[in-house]
Amino acid sequence: MGHPTPSQKGLVTAIYYLGTWTSYIFLSHPASDLFGRRYAALTGTVTVAVGNALECSARGPGAYAMMVAGRIICGMGVGIVSTSVPLYQSEVAPAGERGKYVVLNHVGFVAGLASGFWVGYGVTFWNATEYDINISWRVSLAVILIPCFIFGGGLPFLPESWLREGSFADEQIEIELTRIREDVEEYKASGTNWLSMFRNRNLFNRLWRASLLQFMAQMCGATAMKYYLPTLLAELGVSTRITLMIGGIESTLKIGMTIIDMFLIDRLGRRATLVGGCIAMGLGMLIIYLFYPETKGRSLEDMDFVFHVRPGTGGSDDLEDATRPLLPKNIGQNTRA
Repeated sequence: MGHPTPSQKGLVTAIYYLGTWTSYIFLSHPASDLFGRRYAALTGTVTVAVGNALECSARGPGAYAMMVAGRIICGMGVGIVSTSVPLYQSEVAPAGERGKYVVLNHVGFVAGLASGFWVGYGVTFWNATEYDINISWRVSLAVILIPCFIFGGGLPFLPESWLREGSFADEQIEIELTRIREDVEEYKASGTNWLSMFRNRNLFNRLWRASLLQFMAQMCGATAMKYYLPTLLAELGVSTRITLMIGGIESTLKIGMTIIDMFLIDRLGRRATLVGGCIAMGLGMLIIYLFYPETKGRSLEDMDFVFHVRPGTGGSDDLEDATRPLLPKNIGQNTRA
C-alpha cells in the first residue's frame, strides 16, 4: 500500500458504505426472501470473507484499487448479514423477548468493534521495520476471517424459523400462525409493494418517520466517531497507539452498556430507551464541551458539539427495533433496506 495520503485513507474508509448502500437497496431484501434468513446471512458472510481476502492480498501497483474493491465487497456482505440476522432473531425469539434478541445482535457488533481496536493497538508494537508494518496491517485485517468461518460454519446447523417448519402442536402457536398468514394474505391482496411506500399516504408517513430516525442516528456523529476516532484524536496531537487504546476502552465499555440495554428494551419499551439514550448522549457531550476544551483551538470541539448535542437515538439497536413495527410485514425487509 505504500504511504497513502489522508484523502486516500478517507476514501478507503468511506467507500465501505457504498457497498452497504448497494446491498441494502438491491441485494439484502431479495436474498432474505429468496434464500431465507439463514442462507442469506451465509451468503453475506462468504461475501465478507472474499472482500477481506482481497484487502489482505493488496500489493503491487494495483494495491490501492484492490483495497477499495475489497472494502466495497465487504460492505455488500455486511449489508446482507446486518438485515437477515435481526430478522431471523425476531422470528425465532419469544414474542416478549424479541427486543432482547435484536439488541444481542448489536452486542456482537460492538464486541467486534472493540476487538478491532484492540488488535490494531496490539500491532502497533509490531512496527519495528518496514517489513513488519507491511505484515502487521495484513494480519489485523485477516483476523476478521476467524469469526467469518465460525459464524458461516454454524449457520446451516441452526434451527429454521418456526414460521417455516416444525411441529405446531401447541394450539396457541396454531392460532398465532393463522393470524400471521391472514395478515400476509391481506397485504398481498392489497398490492402493497416498493412503490406503495411512496404512493400510499399512510405508508409514506410511516416511511419518512422511520427514515428520519435512521438519518438522525447518523447525524449524531456515532458513525464518524466509530471510524474516524483515531484521525480526530490525532488532530489533537494524540499518538496512534493511544488513540487505538482509547477506542478499545470506549468500545469495551459500550459492550456493557449494550448488554444493559438488552435487558431494558422489552421492559421499558423502544421509545423510552431511545429517549434515554438521547438524553445521556446530550448530557455527556455538554459536560465535555463545558469543562474539557481542547488545547488546539475550538473548531473540532464545536463540530463535535454540533454533531452530538441534538435529538438523536439511544443506540442503533433501539432504533432498529423501534422502526420495524412502523410498516407492514410484507415490505418490512424493503423498509429496513
